[in-house]
Amino acid sequence: MKKYDYYRPSASSLGRKKKVRRTSAVTFLKPFIFFLVFVGLCFAAYVGVSKTYQAFSASRMGKWQPDKAVVSGVGGVLAKELQATADKKLKQPFSVSDAVSFQAQLAKQYPQLQRISVKRGLLSGKLKISVKRREPVAKFLLPDGSVRFIDGDSTVYTDPNPDPLSTVPFVELEGNVPDKLGKEFVDLVQSALKLKNQLDFAFLRFNTDKDTVRMHLPDESVINFGPAQNLRAKARRAAQIEAVADQNGLPRPHELDFTYFDDGKVFLRQTGH
Repeated sequence: MKKYDYYRPSASSLGRKKKVRRTSAVTFLKPFIFFLVFVGLCFAAYVGVSKTYQAFSASRMGKWQPDKAVVSGVGGVLAKELQATADKKLKQPFSVSDAVSFQAQLAKQYPQLQRISVKRGLLSGKLKISVKRREPVAKFLLPDGSVRFIDGDSTVYTDPNPDPLSTVPFVELEGNVPDKLGKEFVDLVQSALKLKNQLDFAFLRFNTDKDTVRMHLPDESVINFGPAQNLRAKARRAAQIEAVADQNGLPRPHELDFTYFDDGKVFLRQTGH
């Protein structure tokens, strides 16, 4: 009679046991792997914090030195000038107060610039200069032959190297030249440019002492806006009058007088007398 050994493990059970042993080994290594990753992350964080602290300490003590200067916002000759000025600050201590002073220096040296920003890249070692060039609304020719520009913020400034491709309306100034002109005057120039078909002027004459404005058209007719107030509304009314004359085939008035515009009056003259 054939005997069976009921206590002998089958092949399938042995395979399951071996598989259980392998799984147990991987399970044992997982905490160790996680521990190594955690230690690596902690070390990287420590190095990063240490470098940041060193850079911050150096900046606080005035020991930070820029290795490279980067200029953005302008191009051409002006960008080269700014780059050369910034390069003089390299390889020497440059503190927060130095950045403020340098920003003020650039604003004084280059009045044609606005939104000047000087920042220190503490970790990168870069001295970053960001600027924006003013966009002129009109230009003035002064008695001494010098030229001044005015931007949309009513700021009067000089620009030794203006954009030769930019067409800027011409204005004659009478009286003292202030640092800023009234916003009303800027509104007039911008309105006239929008109404170019009716108010395609040759030049404007602005008396800063009397605060009065006159517009001279190419056909030698004149628009006397009177006091530099409500200039935008006056420009619209002048454009309407000129348009009515053109539509009806009539000669344009030789002079429009807005001196009493606040009283609802506009005087039209057909001769220069």
